[in-house]
Amino acid sequence: MSNNRTATADVLRLDRTAECRFEGDFAGAVEFIMQHQLMKPELWKKFVQIFRVQPDAGGYWRGEYWGKMMRGAAWIYRYTRNEELYRMLRASVCDLIGAAEPCGRISSYVREQEFRGWDMWCRKYVLLGLQYFSEICPEPELRAQIQTAMERHLDYIINKVGDGEGQIPLEHTSKAWESANSCSILEPVLRLWHATGKAEYLAFADYIVRVGASTCGKSIFELAYRDELPPFRYPVVKAYEVMSCFEGLVEYYRITGEEKWKTAALNFGRRIRETEVTAIGCCGCTHELFDHSAWRQTGTDYRGIMQETCVTVTWMKLSLQLLRLSGDAAYADCIEQSFCNAYLGSLNTRLVPSRSRKRNEEPKPGQEPIPTVLPFDSYSPLLAGARGDMVGGYQLMPDHSFYGCCACIGAAGAGMIPQAALLRTDDGLALNLYLPGSIRTRTPGGQELTLDIRTGYPYDGTVRVRVSPARPERFPLLLRIPAWSEQTSLTCAGTPVAVDAAGYLTLDREWAGQEIELVLDMRVVRQAPPAGACNEDRFLSYRRGPLMLASDARLGRDPDSAFPVAFDENGVVAGTAPAECPEIPEARLCLSLPTADGGALRLIDYASAGKTWESDSRCAVWMSRE
Repeated sequence: MSNNRTATADVLRLDRTAECRFEGDFAGAVEFIMQHQLMKPELWKKFVQIFRVQPDAGGYWRGEYWGKMMRGAAWIYRYTRNEELYRMLRASVCDLIGAAEPCGRISSYVREQEFRGWDMWCRKYVLLGLQYFSEICPEPELRAQIQTAMERHLDYIINKVGDGEGQIPLEHTSKAWESANSCSILEPVLRLWHATGKAEYLAFADYIVRVGASTCGKSIFELAYRDELPPFRYPVVKAYEVMSCFEGLVEYYRITGEEKWKTAALNFGRRIRETEVTAIGCCGCTHELFDHSAWRQTGTDYRGIMQETCVTVTWMKLSLQLLRLSGDAAYADCIEQSFCNAYLGSLNTRLVPSRSRKRNEEPKPGQEPIPTVLPFDSYSPLLAGARGDMVGGYQLMPDHSFYGCCACIGAAGAGMIPQAALLRTDDGLALNLYLPGSIRTRTPGGQELTLDIRTGYPYDGTVRVRVSPARPERFPLLLRIPAWSEQTSLTCAGTPVAVDAAGYLTLDREWAGQEIELVLDMRVVRQAPPAGACNEDRFLSYRRGPLMLASDARLGRDPDSAFPVAFDENGVVAGTAPAECPEIPEARLCLSLPTADGGALRLIDYASAGKTWESDSRCAVWMSRE
């Protein structure tokens, strides 16, 4: 690899000046996450204590918890500007830095077992947590301390791991998932290179890319570039870790400008959309693995854990990277699909104890009782099943309580939404997500600009956006037209605008407080499994806008029974109507759908279904047609 590095601009860029204030489901999610997770100082202390106690001689992943949650917390703080939250995060960062050994080593593994199992993965999250906090830290002295801690932490790793004499090869630092977990450190290594410009960091990134995130001699990056295999045919199919590696590859392309790696990342993203993404916007119908999930989501041969929340959030984050890289609005559709269905469905907003205690491990006599429900659920059913099926990434803590990986990554799912909502083009803005509220930013000319968004979306299809710069200014505003909206109308300042296709529609005009009215297609439409999918003739699902509808046993109909919904030759369910749903007070949407025999049945939004975590709320998004 040449040392001539060329920074490459994205088609769409993050808007660092934007200040968002959103209402609705997003605001509720942020409030819940703050109250039940991020504002708990005892939780932060517990996660840092792992690095002092170093209990992970057995090869576990407890050391990921701190950095994973800190990344999401930093994003939530950037949105809320809650100073109490900042003080809590600041204290935890200082606590973590204080846990570093004199050599700079910050690890949850004892020395004798370091660079095995999940050690590199956990060290990756130490870097990421410190990096994302540093971005929100306004204190130069503290930022300098964090920078020093990060450099010493990474310097220790680079001294020990590599292809030099006496070093441990990167692919030997883990036997889990072909070392993809270790190779995912690529992303924070490149982020630290951006901050320091140290040549040895970029050289280490070159080395990681050469290894290719696989120990079997087949680089998954090269496989993606050649586009010969779908991800479920890769030598490593652990969805979360592999997507994390490609997040790093995108950053590597931005630095090197080597088109090969842009092609590889976009090929990988397209293949995921084609073969892995399910109706609710997640991947993995066999545990947490790429397994041709788009085809297997209606399979009945396996009914164990599936649709992991870590995978949901990582797919949302990767989709934002690929949206920026390509300018393809299909990735904004993916973010919305995941957020509205799998992600919001994972929030355990009732936080009620589970009677069955379907958990991974019980406390020993005399130990502290283990809580039964974490703020985020780990897995989501697609066919008839209950929520609360195990805790993903379950680990006992030094105080005998437990936590899980999906709970820790959860805050990042909400935290990235304000970043994705509005992006910048070379000469304008792109509005991606229609959340009720407002966005304050700058016009391309540098003026103050407010976008007021009035809508009941995604429960109502009408979105009104008032575009108000401080003074009139001409610039292009791109509006996302979702691929699912087949009947879309748009007016700008009262004048109709033709909507020809999905993707971005550009309104290039002088703006001075005009209102845009976008009306999206909110008809209920039946969704069939892809051609050739498991049981393709047996199951159907139903979508309204970006929301998947679901059965729930509390509505009085067994989710395993037939749902003979009536629809026309185009798959449109005519005659749907809002319905009362007193059995499920948390339901955001309840609709009455006509049946083929002249009756009616009720369905609710998938995110609200199954929230007792018991058989009394067994739910399904794919329902039997017979």
